[in-house]
Amino acid sequence: MTTRTHAEAQKLFDRIADRYTERSRAAIYDLSSLSFARRNEIVTQLLLTTPRGGTVLDYGMGPAVFGPAAIKHGLRYVGIDISPKMIELARALKLPGAEYHLGDLDLLSRFEGKADAVLLIGLIDYLDDPEAGLRLLARCVRPGGRLIMSFRNHRSLPNALRNAARRVWQAARPAPEAGTAFVAPVLENSFVPRRDLQPILASEGFRTMTVKYLDASPIFFSVPVPRPVWHALGAVDAALSRPALSTLCASGVLMAADRC
Repeated sequence: MTTRTHAEAQKLFDRIADRYTERSRAAIYDLSSLSFARRNEIVTQLLLTTPRGGTVLDYGMGPAVFGPAAIKHGLRYVGIDISPKMIELARALKLPGAEYHLGDLDLLSRFEGKADAVLLIGLIDYLDDPEAGLRLLARCVRPGGRLIMSFRNHRSLPNALRNAARRVWQAARPAPEAGTAFVAPVLENSFVPRRDLQPILASEGFRTMTVKYLDASPIFFSVPVPRPVWHALGAVDAALSRPALSTLCASGVLMAADRC
């Protein structure tokens, strides 16, 4: 399933793989890494509700960000990514029993009904057909299992500001080979979970939905901050990121569980 958008996304993720890894592991203290840290914390908490001994299928795994937590919890970890560089970084972790596949949605038929948890983190925003992709991933979940996904929040003031700034930047300085999603020519879909995501997942048999928000900041550039300030901002984000204040939040995490 190779498209122009797919090819651009693959090139982007190959280019940013090392920096992505540093940010996802909070090795860099800036606002981008803060977003990674908050998201990773939420996803990990939800992932660890998966019973020990189960299988986690991580689609768009990047450098296996959630692999160590999954293995430590007694789960079998299977990762899929379109970026050879990301898979190389994942293999370097030497996670016992982990399995990695280079590919796209076309691979999912072999995993249908075989995962106790499916992860789709930082990925649906870049799919050409989000509904079709989400349905394929949902069908990889066994009865009783869960799907955990992140999403860009459509009804979000930070995202409105970000999109306006992106249009101005691209008009002034076109840079199709730039190394960040902010200026790269890739899709960045956004969603209203109750309208766009939950009905799809409900139709695929999931009975319980949990939504958590994050990224309550209008600043979207990778601005470095001192480590104590970084931790303080994380605490502020945790306090502000709630459904009642979701318009302040750029993104969220949805878990659909109890698949019948």
